[in-house]
Amino acid sequence: MVWATANSNLALVKYWGKAPGGRNRAASASLSVTLDGLTTIAGVEERSDLETDRVEWVPPGPTQAVTEYVATVRRELGIERPVSVVLTSNFPVAAGLASSASAYASLASALAAAAPNRLATTEIAALARRGSGSACRSLFGGFVEWRPDGGDDAVHQVAAQEHWALAILVAVTREVPKSVGSREGMKRTAATSPYYEAWLSTSTADLEAARAALAARDLGTLGPIAERNALRMHAAAIAADPPLLYWEPATIAVMQEVARLRARGVGAFFSIDAGPQVKVLCESADADRVAAALAAVPGVTRVLRSRPGGGPEVLDRPPAWATAALSGRGGEDSRRAVG
Repeated sequence: MVWATANSNLALVKYWGKAPGGRNRAASASLSVTLDGLTTIAGVEERSDLETDRVEWVPPGPTQAVTEYVATVRRELGIERPVSVVLTSNFPVAAGLASSASAYASLASALAAAAPNRLATTEIAALARRGSGSACRSLFGGFVEWRPDGGDDAVHQVAAQEHWALAILVAVTREVPKSVGSREGMKRTAATSPYYEAWLSTSTADLEAARAALAARDLGTLGPIAERNALRMHAAAIAADPPLLYWEPATIAVMQEVARLRARGVGAFFSIDAGPQVKVLCESADADRVAAALAAVPGVTRVLRSRPGGGPEVLDRPPAWATAALSGRGGEDSRRAVG
């Protein structure tokens, strides 16, 4: 079996909406940081004893979209026989932590490694994007830009993970899958929100300003950009019909605590993807203080610690955390949702 890991990512300038034409092309540009330690592993094995592809998630849940993706992509890659696929993540899935990004990035990497011909990273990124738009960013480590470029999308690393030793803390406020997935949420926002075009119009300016702040390692400039970009995205979603309110009461409480931290002189700034979890950026020297403050907020179940991470890795065997998760998996028909 071929194994590949990939990390989730956090968009500092968000992707929320697709361009016409399919294949998950972005309606606007985005800038992300790959998150060390928020990882999915995918295993792929050609099987002569199978008539169709088999996809298993651990723990179990439905996987129709993943199975359809595998069937299409593995044939395009020249993998003739059906494959058995197993995936598991070490963080909450379908809960607003970009689990689909790490899932499809790891799966595309494993399928590419099992294929007869080698692919460039940009080619694997294009394959991953077809499963989940933001997955293309997880094919690169560090800080990554994804933008519409002519007839296709372009994705590339703009700064290595060593460029900036930021701490990224994740205040988890709800661990169960969200009721409306990102794909459906984007469609609803684009189709019904009166704020959607205004949201798109802010993207270019935010991206340029964020890229300059990243190059200068200027958190005092980057942080407010990330906050306002996230809030504008959620404002557009909240204004959809029916509204998309991904937040929990603890989500708002964490945002308020981050503001209090800044008032006390701690450089901390939040961002929120399509879910209730709050990601907080700070310098590494402040990480312990910020983590303790977040953990004390009522409704926060735990605080995950991350930093800029690397791109996918192809392995001979799964790491220890994945081995432990997979050792107790159920039968052949187990499934898990990716959202």
